Amino acid sequence: MNIKSIGFLLLIVIAFGCSLTLCAQSRPLAVPKEVQNVTGTYSGSWILYTLDANAQVIKQYAWVDTMKADKPVVEKGRAFVTTSDQMFFEGGKIPPMKVAGKEGYLINTDNSLGDYFIETYGQTYKMQKLAENVFVYSLPVPARELSALGVHGVISAQHTLIKVVTFEQGTETHNISRLTTVLWKDAAGKEQTTQFISLKGRHQKLHN
Repeated sequence: MNIKSIGFLLLIVIAFGCSLTLCAQSRPLAVPKEVQNVTGTYSGSWILYTLDANAQVIKQYAWVDTMKADKPVVEKGRAFVTTSDQMFFEGGKIPPMKVAGKEGYLINTDNSLGDYFIETYGQTYKMQKLAENVFVYSLPVPARELSALGVHGVISAQHTLIKVVTFEQGTETHNISRLTTVLWKDAAGKEQTTQFISLKGRHQKLHN
C-alpha cells in the first residue's frame, strides 16, 4: 500500500470518526430512570409559620395538596417532569390554588446528573444532595416575602430547606422542613436574630 492510499484511508477514518461524534452529540438523551421515578401522584399536608410583631412564631397557613408529576423529558440541559399541585387551605378563607412547576435534575457536560432542582413561581431552587435521599438548599428570603414577616426592622433573612426521603411500609415519603433565620432591629435599634421552622410538611407517593 503506497503513501497516497494510506493517506486516503486516514481521511476516511477521520471523517467517519467525526460523523460518529456528531451523531452522538445530536442523538437525544434518554430520560434518566431517576427522573422517570419522580413521575406519579403525591398527597401532602403542610403548615407555614411566620413571626408576629414581637418576633414570636405563629401559624400562618395550613393546607393539604395533591401533586401530579408527569411528562418526563430531557430539554436544554435539564431532565425533568412537569408538576401540577392542587392546594386546599384550612378554614376556607383562601380559595383553592393550582400551581404549575418543573422538577428534576440539571445535566452536566458529560451527560451525568447534576444538582436536583425545583422550579415554581418563576424561581428555580437548586438542591444539593448531602447523602442518600437527603437534599438541601439555602437561599436569601426574596424581598416580596420579607414584608410578610410580622416583625419590624428586618435587615435580612435566609431560608434553609431540607428534604429527607423515607419509605413507610414501602410508601415513598418526602419529609420537608424549612429553617428561617431573620436578622432584625428592635425598637431600641438593637440587632436581634430569630431562627424558626417556617415550613413543615410531607408528600407521600400514592402511585406512579
